[in-house]
Amino acid sequence: MDRIDALRLFAAVAELGSFTRAAEREGLTPGAASKQISALEDRMQARLLERTTRSVRLTEAGAALLERIRPWLAEYEAIEDGMACESHAPAGLLRVSAPVDFGACTLMTSIAAFMDAHPQVEVRLSLSDRMVDLVDEGFDVAVRIGNLADSSLIARRLAPVPLVLIAAADYLSRAGTPDHPDQLSAHQCVIDRNKPAPQQWAFTRNGETVEARINGRLTLNGAVAATEAAAAGAGIACPPRWAAQGALDQGRVVALMPDWQADHRDLWAVFPSSRYLARRVRLFVDFLAERFSAGV
Repeated sequence: MDRIDALRLFAAVAELGSFTRAAEREGLTPGAASKQISALEDRMQARLLERTTRSVRLTEAGAALLERIRPWLAEYEAIEDGMACESHAPAGLLRVSAPVDFGACTLMTSIAAFMDAHPQVEVRLSLSDRMVDLVDEGFDVAVRIGNLADSSLIARRLAPVPLVLIAAADYLSRAGTPDHPDQLSAHQCVIDRNKPAPQQWAFTRNGETVEARINGRLTLNGAVAATEAAAAGAGIACPPRWAAQGALDQGRVVALMPDWQADHRDLWAVFPSSRYLARRVRLFVDFLAERFSAGV
């Protein structure tokens, strides 16, 4: 095994926390993998991994090495993929980050379809509502919703993500049905902290935009939770339509103020800046763009 393969094996052990799983991915026996890591430590003159019978963890020197080699390994892998013949089927590991609710409710079907179309691609999906660091944490692509901050990352807009104002019929029977954004201040509204401005909802009608300052006794984080809160009668919510559609179809909530368009977010695919984008990443982003071309 050459030094590039040894570094790749080390990164795999660090990522998976297991010699056995890393060896399996790299086509080695656990014993051979352990010997290669020991040889790497000898060359580096530093202990890189602490091994116990139950776990493997990075030493301080190992963490420093991993931080330095991750971008380089990603670039090298991308170059390999770029040099490969385009007629070859895409293969390898695709590391994807996505928001919790969107990933579980909507993105999962697209990932399953992509894997069905490309059987040699392995997908590792990590669901988190925090803004992950793609380079430091080793992700190939992140799917994000909202306005993106300036960065060195490359972003591709996939689709608009419309919001919908909803409430349960029993809540409306008690509190009345609003027909203008200005009336929302008199209602209990479900506040979703995942939104960039949780208590400022914007609506547009015939070119007129109205911003409503909303209040409510229930604050949470998550589009699905906001939908379920509205369905339970806790107040008016304004989740993305992808989160609310099931409850709308089932009649557990109704859409409000149909003449007003709630402000929308955008769905993005974000990936590290690189001259050589791995083919499986490019195909995945293209696949999502096609899947969501009609909206989310």
